[in-house]
Amino acid sequence: MQFSKSKILCIGDIILDSYEFGAVNKISPEAPIPVFKSVNENYVLGGAGNVARNITSGGAKCHILSVIGDDINGKIIREKISEISKLKSNLITEKNRKTTKKKRFISDNQQVLRVDEEVIDKIRSETEKKLLFIFKKIVNKFDVIILSDYNKGVLTDNLAQEIIKLSKKRKKIVIVDPKRSCFSLYRGASIITPNFNELIDASKIISNQKKDEIENITFLSKELSKRFSIDTIITTRSSKGMQIYQKNKEVINLKSEAVEVYDVSGAGDTVVAYLALGLSAGNTLHQSALISNKAAGIAVGKFGTASVSSSELVKEDFFEKIVSDSKAKEIIHNLHEEKIIGFTNGCFDLIHYGHIKYFIDIKKHCDFLVLGLNSDKSIKLNKGRLRPIMKGSERAKILACFPFIDLIIFFDEITPLALMKKLKPNIIFKGKDYLQEEVVGKEEIKKWGGKLILIDYLTGLSTTNILKRIRDVT
Repeated sequence: MQFSKSKILCIGDIILDSYEFGAVNKISPEAPIPVFKSVNENYVLGGAGNVARNITSGGAKCHILSVIGDDINGKIIREKISEISKLKSNLITEKNRKTTKKKRFISDNQQVLRVDEEVIDKIRSETEKKLLFIFKKIVNKFDVIILSDYNKGVLTDNLAQEIIKLSKKRKKIVIVDPKRSCFSLYRGASIITPNFNELIDASKIISNQKKDEIENITFLSKELSKRFSIDTIITTRSSKGMQIYQKNKEVINLKSEAVEVYDVSGAGDTVVAYLALGLSAGNTLHQSALISNKAAGIAVGKFGTASVSSSELVKEDFFEKIVSDSKAKEIIHNLHEEKIIGFTNGCFDLIHYGHIKYFIDIKKHCDFLVLGLNSDKSIKLNKGRLRPIMKGSERAKILACFPFIDLIIFFDEITPLALMKKLKPNIIFKGKDYLQEEVVGKEEIKKWGGKLILIDYLTGLSTTNILKRIRDVT
């Protein structure tokens, strides 16, 4: 995914996220509370700053408009921004204002306490005027405008409305990440991305809500969209995924892409950042939502306020599927015990319909299919010096595109027996053109409680026959 030409403007509450790492080894003699022994403190840009970090991690340029206090935390935020090459800023320092800081105390990768330092009063009118003046000067340079509202005072009702109106006049997409219980200040936005609880809070003005969660989200999104003239409402549903409501279009429900939920801090920032990246690159709303949903799934698997890089999104399946025998053993070991592991092998030199049907039929009998693929060396040993027709890397990449194949491992030997013994699959599969007594591993698999299944084979389809047909017409 290429976002290097994208330019995104982010306006909102910037937060300094602090992580104080240490250990809790005893209870205080002064009171029944744990004693935290500090080791070190790390700082990360949070709030609108985390949205900006995700945008630059995606490869795009980002400019952030925000307000900080005249204090040490404000200075640290400036330093952290200066460390990111693709991130520029206009930070207005407001005297006697405290820079928002969230400090988390971490012991054994668990939060034991969070201390917040903040002033949530609205910014002064002169500060608001300065932000609006800067916005008017630079807005035309950007593809998408993000309002990252953490309800810390930067986005006043007047400022939010002026930004939305001016952006729409210049035909800019405006995406809002809300934190208010009323969406009136977001009136006219292109897209708003509440989480489920935020949607419910904003919907207290609406009666006759539905009992079914998905139906209710659709109903409330439609009502809020009409009431506040918002084109699209994307509701994030934590481990349940997200729903995309768009005026006069079919509702789309996406399942969560998260493999493991470790920390949900900043997941909403990741969603809005990658939604903006997708749209700025010319993707449709649906395509951009798919991208942001996948990015959020990666973010929640990380510790703390985390950003997601574009390289984490674009890993092709074949790079993940083609592994060493040691890596395959580790992957299989980590699968749930109830998963049925299947194994088959072959050259698959010129891939044809017979091969595809064979794999489809195999997958009906197992949950996870491992393919032992004869290497070029192995094929030469089996079929002579003129084979293979296609190099191993080409064969593997083509085969990895098929969803019914989960892992591919090359082997150099004449047979895959050593590989089978290492992986210990539940089932070995072979075509019915083989007799049971001819199948390699038929006896060995019984030792670990597995079995052999022979799969129907389409006669007349083979690489040898295809090569004969090619020779006949040349």
